[in-house]
Amino acid sequence: MNVKDAPYGAKGDGTTDDTAALQKAIDVVGGTGGTVSVPAGTYRVNALASLLLRSGMTLSLDSGAVLAAIPNGADNYTILRVSGVSNVNILGGTLLGERSAHTGTTGEQGMGLRITGGAQHIAVVGVTARECWGDGFTVTDASDVTLCHVTADHNRRQGLSITGGNGVIVRDSRFVNTGGTLPEDGLDIEPNSGQTVNNVLITGCVFTNNAGDGIEVGVPIAYSGLAFIYSVVIDGNTMSGNGVSSLSSGPRSGLEASNTGGHVVKNNTVQSNVGYGIYLRNGVAGTTVTRNTVTSNGRNGILEYLSSGNSITDNTLSSNGVPP
Repeated sequence: MNVKDAPYGAKGDGTTDDTAALQKAIDVVGGTGGTVSVPAGTYRVNALASLLLRSGMTLSLDSGAVLAAIPNGADNYTILRVSGVSNVNILGGTLLGERSAHTGTTGEQGMGLRITGGAQHIAVVGVTARECWGDGFTVTDASDVTLCHVTADHNRRQGLSITGGNGVIVRDSRFVNTGGTLPEDGLDIEPNSGQTVNNVLITGCVFTNNAGDGIEVGVPIAYSGLAFIYSVVIDGNTMSGNGVSSLSSGPRSGLEASNTGGHVVKNNTVQSNVGYGIYLRNGVAGTTVTRNTVTSNGRNGILEYLSSGNSITDNTLSSNGVPP
């Protein structure tokens, strides 16, 4: 089903508010196993209402299709929302935030794609999310979620946040140029009180030029015993050039883990980050760090701080700095 066809009549002209037309097509196809096709063009979306995907459908965007948030001043918005549904595919295109035209000054929850509310069996392939007031992509309390060949570019808070869920795969993707409000990470796994993140694989991805960490995995100290992260595998990624112009008072690194454990960090290339290469701090335990190449970082290549019971073996370290 083409969104430009009658009776939907989306324009994609960069001027018309296409929210209602797009939502009508989604509502008709939802539950049928069919596909909503979005041709090349710029489709303006009211992100305060969001486009709400339905179960049992595919949203397929042409490589030249852009879902562009209409400028607003809200603390919280979402261009594309996947909430409480299952068996959804999102393919291609760009989710374009409005950070340069945002009329407010507060908040950090302006999202490109939000997967939440118990959603399950969700695949996101070849999608770009950029210029969002908050995160490009967010996964909260969802299961069996795969993001493959996605790009998060110049979003304000995070490229991708994972705050709750079970079975999340992030593969062959790019998270770049995040910055503007803390934490400014390429990818942040950070559950809130009452949330659990379990069984995450991050592989074949690039994290570069983020003002925060390339990857951050941690439970805030205030949520100790109330929020949990289990079984994160970070394998075969590149983290480089992160921590430049950070708003943080502390150093930002290629990979930082805190107040958690039982994870695997292997076969990664971690180079030329402003802070540490790999930083395990404040209660990290039971984590394996092996066969990583860690070079030319501003501080220690690998630092274990107030942490113990980790296995750090067979890593290649060279030309790293030391703390001032």
